Amino acid sequence: MELGPQKGFSLNMMSSEEKTKKTKIIVKAPTQERSRQTVATILDACSRLLVSEGFYSITTDKIAKEAGVSIGSLYQFFGNKESVVQAVVKNILEEDKRIFSEKMRAISPLPPEQRVKGMIELAVETTRRNSELRSKLTTIQYYVAEAAYMSETIRFFQEVVRYNLPQIPGRDMEKISYIMVNAFIGLTNTMAIDNPTAIHDTAVVEEIYQLFHKYLDLSGPAPVAAVNRNKGDFI
Repeated sequence: MELGPQKGFSLNMMSSEEKTKKTKIIVKAPTQERSRQTVATILDACSRLLVSEGFYSITTDKIAKEAGVSIGSLYQFFGNKESVVQAVVKNILEEDKRIFSEKMRAISPLPPEQRVKGMIELAVETTRRNSELRSKLTTIQYYVAEAAYMSETIRFFQEVVRYNLPQIPGRDMEKISYIMVNAFIGLTNTMAIDNPTAIHDTAVVEEIYQLFHKYLDLSGPAPVAAVNRNKGDFI
């Protein structure tokens, strides 16, 4: 779940026109298996270069060479370097959503405190996936990906958390899920830049759990089970 903008990043200094010019959508969506394999090879190559060289050092020529395809083949599907990286970001986030939704099915029936702990552990586990690549994408993902897509992704995780939180009397669960998701994103994004290995530190993970445990005040009066929950994708 690594999805929030960072302080010091110059996104606000760029005009919307400049962003539109630099960030292009995929030129042609792959429809045949061979085309899909070519796109997957290009994205894998781009991911490796992002880890080894960083966003500002790579070019479409470097990506094509790393992928073992012609530059013409790359331009069949992508408009520029930014659009390739955009697809890398989307692949990671779509897989995050799939994994999170799937694994929540085993966590959702647990008692409230265990359920919350399970959600946080799952969020950490998901964030650990491709952690090196994520650390390279943190400061540029909001530049290359559409703002609407990023907002939609954050709302997805807020809905999952909201659906699985125990009802805490006197508190607005909608706002709580909003705070929890955005706090987790901000924390893990900062860690990805400052110390990418921190997310693998069990002591750090325990502190993250304590942060949310105390915020929810689960040690206080017992929260009640969620009521009128419709069965859906989040269980």
